[in-house]
Amino acid sequence: MSKLTVHYVAHTHYDAEVFLTRDETFEIGYSVLLGALAAMREDPQFKFALDQTCYIEPFLRTYPEERPFFEQVIAEGRMEITCGMYAMPDVNIPSGESFIRQVISGKSWCQEELGLEVRCGWLLDTFGQHPQIPQLMAKCGFDHNVFQRLGTLDGHTEYWWKGLDGTELFCHWMRSTYCILYPAPTNLHEFKKFVDARLGELKQHALTPNLLAVSGADLTHIQPHVTRIFEEHNTAYDDIEFIVSTPKEYFDKVKGLVEFPVWEGDLNPVFQGCYSARIAVKQWNRKVETELLIAEMADAIAALLGNPSQAKLIKQAWEPVLFNQFHDIICGSHVDKVYVNTMDRFKSSHVQASQCLEGSLDAIVDAVDTTGEGTPIVVFNTLSWERDDVAECRVGYSEKDVFEIEVRDSQGNLVVSDLLSCERYETGGIKRATVLFIAKGVPSAGYEVYRVLRASSSLAPTTLQTNQSSVWMADIHRDIIENEFFKLEIDAWNGAIKSLVNKTNGWEVIPEDKPFGATVVKELDNGNFWEYNGHCKGDALFPMNRDHPLPAEGDSRAAFSHHYGGDGRVSRGRARMDYNINFVFGKGHFATRIRLYSGLPRIDVHTTLINNDERVRYRMALPTTLKEGVITQEIPFGAIERPKGEFPAQNWMDYSDDEKGIAVLNRGLPGNNVDGETLFLSLLKCTALKEGYGEGSGGFSSSTKTTDGYEIGIPHQFDYAFAPHTGDWKEAQLYRRGLEFNQPLIVLKAESHTGKLPSRQSLYAVCAENVVISAIRHTPNGTVVRLYEAEGKATTNVQLSSAFPIASAQETNLIEAEAVDAHIEDGSVTFDIGAFEIKTFVLRSV
Repeated sequence: MSKLTVHYVAHTHYDAEVFLTRDETFEIGYSVLLGALAAMREDPQFKFALDQTCYIEPFLRTYPEERPFFEQVIAEGRMEITCGMYAMPDVNIPSGESFIRQVISGKSWCQEELGLEVRCGWLLDTFGQHPQIPQLMAKCGFDHNVFQRLGTLDGHTEYWWKGLDGTELFCHWMRSTYCILYPAPTNLHEFKKFVDARLGELKQHALTPNLLAVSGADLTHIQPHVTRIFEEHNTAYDDIEFIVSTPKEYFDKVKGLVEFPVWEGDLNPVFQGCYSARIAVKQWNRKVETELLIAEMADAIAALLGNPSQAKLIKQAWEPVLFNQFHDIICGSHVDKVYVNTMDRFKSSHVQASQCLEGSLDAIVDAVDTTGEGTPIVVFNTLSWERDDVAECRVGYSEKDVFEIEVRDSQGNLVVSDLLSCERYETGGIKRATVLFIAKGVPSAGYEVYRVLRASSSLAPTTLQTNQSSVWMADIHRDIIENEFFKLEIDAWNGAIKSLVNKTNGWEVIPEDKPFGATVVKELDNGNFWEYNGHCKGDALFPMNRDHPLPAEGDSRAAFSHHYGGDGRVSRGRARMDYNINFVFGKGHFATRIRLYSGLPRIDVHTTLINNDERVRYRMALPTTLKEGVITQEIPFGAIERPKGEFPAQNWMDYSDDEKGIAVLNRGLPGNNVDGETLFLSLLKCTALKEGYGEGSGGFSSSTKTTDGYEIGIPHQFDYAFAPHTGDWKEAQLYRRGLEFNQPLIVLKAESHTGKLPSRQSLYAVCAENVVISAIRHTPNGTVVRLYEAEGKATTNVQLSSAFPIASAQETNLIEAEAVDAHIEDGSVTFDIGAFEIKTFVLRSV
């Protein structure tokens, strides 16, 4: 290879909030950036790369006097804004829509405030990446992506990453971290030895005579002396030339020099412990990002009905969530004071999102015809297909003679229902009650008006059965609950599922030698926030997949919930049937509810754990009889096969062959694994940093409290579900089942009134079952509707229709730019979509 050119890119890795609070980090970050600007004032050769608008925007607001020079060095090409996101996020745990919101927030601010189009992706320290990243980044307007920790150990520094849909993204993998020439010695003798040692890995894997040396550690100050030491080196030696550069200058130089290889695959897992460390952060993220997506959809519909949009308020509510998706925050690898701030931000966004949603739903309900007898109940389906699911509402009566009630749909059909709770008058009449009912065929992205009425003499049929009497316990050892889909036999003493039969094909899921389905395993875990039974390998540069099999029942380092016991009971109902148990679990406490519904092919589990041990982890384990099945996990906007080992999944994980399988659905529990025919779901990791991390690294101090990470005495609640099925995950449409579990039907009571909308209506629909609407959002340019293909099956002539007549439509990229006219046929947007492709349309109504 000819003479090498080393492109030195100065930066600081801005850890937005990890070992220091946001405000404490600002103090260091502001000093770093002022120092970088000072170096550029003094030295025309010095350059700097800057990322994350959650850092840039407050700096310019705090130091407006620096803005003219800030903009000057950008215009001169001496400072490059990279990343193009509000915060440098984790990309596995948040939804794909959250990723897009990160880019919309970051890029729009750069465009509006600085007149910049950010083209350099900068997922510098993200803990793993999934194979939809090439499509997401390319369709968000990025030309390339720079990162560390990821890639194959013997691969090249640059390559084209071919994504799940076929999109290719040019990538640079920093084989020797983002601080390869930091800290650089100040004299030539030591600098020569330093670079000879540091650059060997880069030379070995480079395909061109250009090396990218991104240099700067966590919250570290810049090195203004490098221009001098580079000049001295370049004069003394002729084998390597050092230049101060920017990412743009580097990529302009290397692209097109050679034919770079194409690589396909998943760049996970990285730091498996992060999938369950500080688990409440993951659960709250799933809750609030989902609330915000639903609030956007409701706001768009309300605006189409003539109401003022709340889009600005919803955007404000997104900001704390986007900040919390910074990789070290959402992954749980932070100190206690950061955890407190994180939860406060989530709760603030939750309140704001709930208020916006309530206002929009009220506006929609006001337009719906709810006339008729009884109490009108408007049931909203936020998903893009007609669905059956459970709904709940509360009712109250001042009349003392309402003894029983029933629920009917908009056509007057009786639906199966239960009173979950009931307060009665002395007459026996209902004062107030919580009603659970099964809503059937609720229209796609629409609603239906149900009615709660005084009960007639008839009852809706139910498919629920049990071996237990409604008066006494008929069998003290076994509790059996079943519906038309599944039959469960549960150990009445400890809550373990001894038998689970899929009645559709007769498959027995639970093996005879491991009759403890849904047991919770507590295991010794001597790791920290990043790893199980090991410390953070912070300089690890490639995916790390360690096995986590089911411990033996006699293993002294593990305890199983089914080795303890309590008094399990069946709670009978016509719409739902529950098995409940609770008991002391070691030093802590365990409670679980297993629930079946009449008419729904899903087994819901709600588990509560209270931990009182240090350095342990908890997992749900579901042994199966399925041998050599295929493991498939949902990723943002798609699904991929994965090997055994704990990986980050979105809403579901599946284990199946061509004939049968079982999925585990989750709400905010990303750590999923299949090992030895057993499905695992990580629930809770109880750890801290008592042993330290690296004094001073990124602001870490051993005196900073982290022991709340042990989760001592804190009740944690977990929601997950089992979905046995025939065929594979595509036949079971698990992408629908996972979304249904995470987006329950929304129920709103209404007054009886006329309205311009009918009592039952689909507002948006897609004709192809494998195409899913992921977002509906109001913008000044029209209503944004985003869809993706969910099965890996290219589909032609897909039709997107709306109850609001479509006058025109444009297809855009993911950040709603680069618009081209879309085809409208018979009032619907008609298009073809590739396998796992994501498409965005902007609709304008008549």
